[in-house]
Amino acid sequence: MTTHPRGRLSGLRRYAVPLLVLAAAATTVPLQAVAQEPRPVITQDPDDLPPTPGPGPVRDPQVAAIAQDANQALRYSYAAVAADLGHPYAEGTVEFDLQSGLRTLPADRLEPIVKYAQTLLESDVETRTAQFGRHARLTPDEFRKIGFDGAFSDVRFDSDALKKSLLDRAAALEAAEKAAEQDAQRKAYELHLDFSKLAKLSSLDFRVERVKCVDETNPEWPGDDEIVAGGLRVDHQGTTKKVSQWFVGDGFYDGKAKTYADPGRLFTSFDLAASGPWPRSYLAVVMLAEQDGSGFAAAVQAAWAKVKDKVTQVIAQAVAAVLTPYVGAAIAEALGQLVGWLVGVFVDWLLELFQDDLFEARTAHVELPHRYEFLYNNPAHLGWTNHRLPSTSMWFTGHGGQYKVNVHWQVNS
Repeated sequence: MTTHPRGRLSGLRRYAVPLLVLAAAATTVPLQAVAQEPRPVITQDPDDLPPTPGPGPVRDPQVAAIAQDANQALRYSYAAVAADLGHPYAEGTVEFDLQSGLRTLPADRLEPIVKYAQTLLESDVETRTAQFGRHARLTPDEFRKIGFDGAFSDVRFDSDALKKSLLDRAAALEAAEKAAEQDAQRKAYELHLDFSKLAKLSSLDFRVERVKCVDETNPEWPGDDEIVAGGLRVDHQGTTKKVSQWFVGDGFYDGKAKTYADPGRLFTSFDLAASGPWPRSYLAVVMLAEQDGSGFAAAVQAAWAKVKDKVTQVIAQAVAAVLTPYVGAAIAEALGQLVGWLVGVFVDWLLELFQDDLFEARTAHVELPHRYEFLYNNPAHLGWTNHRLPSTSMWFTGHGGQYKVNVHWQVNS
């Protein structure tokens, strides 16, 4: 076992921010910057694999505007709740969920969060506007009275422009499905297969092959890291669900790895027989953390579900009169792009409140052009080999350490 010098004296076990599954919107950055940019890898590992592909950029400026407003309102909700944990909120609200989660944290961990939130809310208007956008015009007490629902209710965007964009994208998706169907028929003919009897895909799995400690977190006690993993998933209809965390292992030190037997530990599985058009996009967001016993992660997930529903509702209202399956697919695609980028954005901001480090969230994205099983059996142009995509690596940095997680997608029939 590798030995490490003790980084600093401390009688307390490190606290890590728990797994967070929260994505609401973009920060105040140009639209072209709203993308999941790969972050530089600090440490090279001898068995590196190619990086895991993530989602593309947010295409529509109106969707980005809606999401940005929701993010700023959610930030204000979180700060307002953390700054005054005694304020009463109605059950079922975003604020009630956040408050319930914060109250499960130990006192020594909660105190700096409360102080930081109070300092933020007492800052000058310019600073608060940079954090909360137009919502900063409200005092904390005014915001607490209306909460996220009231603040986000009059979000501003160009409804006509959004409608046109979604309808155009829906038409492109419909054309893509027809082309994919024709392509499948042509390939089946070339292979002398009976197209009417072709097996169709039944499910899509995202699997974790290995979790490796490249550099132990600080302070570097030998084998001190206790790691859990979890995250969220987004299906082809934009439905977001939490992936419950599981215990990866303890005693991690530089070079130690937890390897799962082939085909790997199932992170999540998607039902490909579910209704909806093709091609389809799917997302898996993986998050690592040191083991945490609070109820904060579950509470934040409950709050995110409410925020995501509100964002979806606003986007769908723009095309309510023409909400076809393909329009629904266009909306789902936009939501998937947002989720993949926004999880990391919100976590980065949340770290300011926690005054602590969190392992960065990583997002895997895959698009399935066809529903037919035979097309995923070694099609060189799509990159699948025996119904699997090549293994890739996700890098996680935080707490002064680094972990690498090897993953892959596979389809089943």
